[in-house]
Amino acid sequence: MKNKFQLLLLFLAHISAGIASGIAMISIPWYFTNNLDLNSAFSLMFGIVTFIGLFWGLYSGVIIDKFNRKSILEIINIFFGLLITCISFFILFLNPEKKILTVLVGSVFAITCFYYIIYYPTIYAFLQEISKKKNYVKINSYVEIVGQTTTVLAGSLAAILLSGIVIFNFKINPWPIENILLLDGISYLTAALIISFIKHKPKKNKIKEEKSIINRMKVGFKYLNRNRLILLYAVCSHIIFAFLLVELFTLLPILIKNYFQKEGHLYAITDICYALGALLSGFFIYKLINHFNKIKLTIILILLTSISLIILISNKYIISLLIISVFIGVANSGVRIIRNSFLFDNIPNVFIGRVTSIFNSINTTIRMILIFIFSLNYFSMKENVTDGYLLCAIILIVFCLPIIFYYKKLKSNCVI
Repeated sequence: MKNKFQLLLLFLAHISAGIASGIAMISIPWYFTNNLDLNSAFSLMFGIVTFIGLFWGLYSGVIIDKFNRKSILEIINIFFGLLITCISFFILFLNPEKKILTVLVGSVFAITCFYYIIYYPTIYAFLQEISKKKNYVKINSYVEIVGQTTTVLAGSLAAILLSGIVIFNFKINPWPIENILLLDGISYLTAALIISFIKHKPKKNKIKEEKSIINRMKVGFKYLNRNRLILLYAVCSHIIFAFLLVELFTLLPILIKNYFQKEGHLYAITDICYALGALLSGFFIYKLINHFNKIKLTIILILLTSISLIILISNKYIISLLIISVFIGVANSGVRIIRNSFLFDNIPNVFIGRVTSIFNSINTTIRMILIFIFSLNYFSMKENVTDGYLLCAIILIVFCLPIIFYYKKLKSNCVI
């Protein structure tokens, strides 16, 4: 983008949307685990939402490649923002009974998940469209820095809103869930307002020739059938993200409550540590790529993440949890920057929405399987949650093996 002011506006909108989704993604899982004592029910709901998201993800790829990406970002923030705001007002003024309240709060989490599915592929496709190839790694690093700074802010805010805080003589009482949801909705609407000021003329190479949705989707599958190494790397390197998303909302609340026997503030602090690690990654991953190629660095980060999980469940020191959380944040963010830069280098912008939606749907399937496994009551009993972390450590290694096996072919046949 020639005008840096437009890029600044996009990042400001990203901050506002990130605060909204970040607060919801921290507050709601803990609300189900601690306030409602419905962790297994939440995991089951998360699994169902993930299954529905599998199809929404495929269709969103068609939307991203067909329509103006700036308009998509604007519309989804308005739509989801209004939806969550209406739900918060319903809870605030009608004070529904517990069962209805549970459904409404759960629906906000589902809405946030559906928002994630279309938002991130859209913003990355938009960034590829407006960026020069030589700046792909740098732009992805900037997005990560902005996004993770926002997550730190959202995590800090969520910790304050969940537990309250006293600073000198100034006291903030814990917020009820409906007030948190109202803040959530307003933040989305603010993001939409900021995006509306971005001046952008889209490229004219959007898809027009394929009339049916199925035919449009087939284009992405045909492209990957011709470029199977890209498919292999994209799917296997995405495993850290799959693990982290499942862990944050199914395993971590139980780990903190049953294993470390702590409260919601530690859950929020742990999320801040993930974000701090990701923020650090955004600053130095660009330099590491000068010393290691993208494939090799991906392998190193996945294997180290697996080892860190084993260390995590081998002791009960809070400092260990926080340090490992920082590292997992570094690894997840680092691989995401590397992976997105790899995809930008190897996939034409006209296909990027549909192709990445296929990757995301495969990743969603993996997450769905893990979520349904971890929704079993076994993992909620005593300290059995550690078995879940051990299983995740093994899965990380399994997904890393194909990248190791095809390392030479990836290096010689792809832009790295």
